[in-house]
Amino acid sequence: MSAPILPLFRKPYILGGNSKVTLVSKASGNRYTYQVKQKDLEDGRFLHFVSVLQGPDNQADFTFLGTIFGGEQYRHGQKSKVSADAPSAKAFAWSWDHLDSDEIEVWHSGKCSRCGRELTDPASIERGLGPVCAEKGM
Repeated sequence: MSAPILPLFRKPYILGGNSKVTLVSKASGNRYTYQVKQKDLEDGRFLHFVSVLQGPDNQADFTFLGTIFGGEQYRHGQKSKVSADAPSAKAFAWSWDHLDSDEIEVWHSGKCSRCGRELTDPASIERGLGPVCAEKGM
């Protein structure tokens, strides 16, 4: 079951560790799907690698786009095969800076962004995190 994520829960969902999110512009109707995976560093810090869906296989057709540093700053990757001027790259960069905006809808895949379990509880569906995972890091 998929549902839009309330603004309060958008960032925690995206930074859950293994999230898939679709961003939809309310103005244009354009939508892009992204995968955001966390990499833990040895010094206790972490990075989040953002990839964009670029093909029909929503499990394997993701291409590296950029990195979120410290859960705050997004930068387009120098090694990305997707241009920083590509609509999907611009959409993520803008959306990341405007997660509270009413101009976008943020949809999850129906699974917890941390553990990957299917979400069934209405409150869990609203935030995109199951109850146990939500307690660990919101």
